[in-house]
Amino acid sequence: MNTFPQRVRADRRGAGAAVTLFVSLAVLGGCSDILDVELPAQLGDEALESPTGAEGQINTIMAHFEAGHNEFLIQTWGREGFGEPATAQGTARFPAYEYHPGASTDAVGGYYNQMMKAKRFAFNLHDKLKNDPEWTAEAVPERAQFLAITSLYAGAVLGWMGSTLCESVIDGPLLTSAQTLVLADTWLTQSLAEIASAGDFEMPYAAASSAKTMAYGLRAQVRWMAGDAEGARADAEQVPSGFMANVTRDGDAGRRNTAWLISSFGVNMLMYDVIDFWDGPPNPVTGQPWPNPIPFTGWINLGILPDGRAVREDGLPIRTQGPHTTAEEQANATRDTRVKHFTAEGRAGAGGAFVYIVDRYKKADDDIPLVNWKEMVLIRAEVGGGQTAIDLVNELRTADGLPLVTYADPSNAEQISYMIFEERRRALFAEGRFFYTKLQNTDIMWFPRNVGKMKSLGNPFFGGVRFLMPQDEYELNENLTLEDRATGCPEHQRPVQY
Repeated sequence: MNTFPQRVRADRRGAGAAVTLFVSLAVLGGCSDILDVELPAQLGDEALESPTGAEGQINTIMAHFEAGHNEFLIQTWGREGFGEPATAQGTARFPAYEYHPGASTDAVGGYYNQMMKAKRFAFNLHDKLKNDPEWTAEAVPERAQFLAITSLYAGAVLGWMGSTLCESVIDGPLLTSAQTLVLADTWLTQSLAEIASAGDFEMPYAAASSAKTMAYGLRAQVRWMAGDAEGARADAEQVPSGFMANVTRDGDAGRRNTAWLISSFGVNMLMYDVIDFWDGPPNPVTGQPWPNPIPFTGWINLGILPDGRAVREDGLPIRTQGPHTTAEEQANATRDTRVKHFTAEGRAGAGGAFVYIVDRYKKADDDIPLVNWKEMVLIRAEVGGGQTAIDLVNELRTADGLPLVTYADPSNAEQISYMIFEERRRALFAEGRFFYTKLQNTDIMWFPRNVGKMKSLGNPFFGGVRFLMPQDEYELNENLTLEDRATGCPEHQRPVQY
């Protein structure tokens, strides 16, 4: 039974129907090593049903994943507390710091559809390669590699679904995030076995230098999110220093860097300092009032003290200047060069105010990470704790030429946790990965939850914590009703509006 909404159904062949999937060369262009081919302007029946179309389908999987993930990345900037879009156009497309996950079909944006297309192509192609007697190694010379790539991207999509959505549907009943993460782990484990059979290889379009290392990194993320600490650490240890796997495909014609596209249309993300304007209800997890300012907020003028301290005992980040900074910070903190922003005065939509704007992933050819070795180090630090955590954080500091941590007490578990939280915010800035730390620590991390307004433009905060599938997924799927929305979410990760 097909469980996808109507707009996704149109992207696959129905029984007895000849459906042509239009995929423009502007989206799919470029080739490298495995995919050194000229792709058709359209993927029609032959490309979908004949072994000669396997290479084009690999490109299609990667293109849809790239488009979906990069669109989603901008949405997570709101979840991470960056601020708000600087123009009315931006507000319409990305309507809030805490983006409302959607009471209507279109409210979730295009990323969900793109991810579902990537998953459908990956599932279908893997089935063809594995089970169709015509799809042999002779018919598809790169068959062994393509099997591994389809499993890897299926696992990547399922990992995204289990990490970000309240619940998911694959081909049956509603799945919780935990159940979806189990499926992601299964696909990524399968990918590693297929890579072992094929021999490790470079991913198409320079997405990664090693398919095996990319798969280990993705599985480390999935296992960390699922609470499998030792499994996550074991996988993270397989990712060497300096390794990156990118969402974006190499070659300007093939890359869709959504952050750059938004900036090119004049929509910039204003960045907030610490949240000291909150007058809403208390922390819903602890029942206690939020401190003022709120811990682990504030993205501008971030600094590090000479002893390596980047966060205070109250959870506020060390900054070089601004309200709530101490005399010691102002005199001694050096700027953290990892959190890049620029300043502008009179920016359109900002009421003529002096503003700070995100200054990362702003060009069409900027690579956007999917697996970053720095996150792998931080997973190991979190699991190891104590002096191990300090030493691993100092590996990151050394790589970026920043002050080493000497202040931390290895026996102070809260201090070590705060050190890692803040290091995640900074080392993975604008990569969307701190959002997952927030989901795992809702007793500490702030979500506005549909209360109050944004500081600069006065737009309302919305009720997002986790994301939801679009409404018609529940309406068109015979296994679901609208009453099922958000029921798969843990209580304190559930959106307020749905």
